[in-house]
Amino acid sequence: MKVKKKLLFILLALITGAILAFFTLFYLEPKKDLEQDILLKVLQTGVYSSYENALSAKDKFENAIIYEDGGLYRVLVGAATTDAGLEKIENIMKKKKIAYYKKDLTIPKKDQDLFSKYNMMLEKTNEEKSILLLNSRILEKMVET
Repeated sequence: MKVKKKLLFILLALITGAILAFFTLFYLEPKKDLEQDILLKVLQTGVYSSYENALSAKDKFENAIIYEDGGLYRVLVGAATTDAGLEKIENIMKKKKIAYYKKDLTIPKKDQDLFSKYNMMLEKTNEEKSILLLNSRILEKMVET
């Protein structure tokens, strides 16, 4: 009789655990679609109300992009998802004597994994050519987004 009670107790515990596991896996799964934007830290050299002015300003900088943001055209020379990544780009811009303004921009979530991978590589490298290459890839992805 005691064995039956112990087996029944163990069986109920297993069933309860299975139900809780099922609930956790399928109903409490993090909703990735709720994340709407990516926060990027950017180095901006200017903001313009006309595209032509932004284009002439962009031509002064190697690998700069024009990012349209609510009717304004921002000329960006650097971007990263973390402060550590941006600091490496900043050091190069300072060495080249490029004046910039630091700003946070939110961009659509598309390609979030790619931005994260580029930034991870950016944080791990110290070679100037690699930093500039990764920075240009991040900037190119911003234009595509």
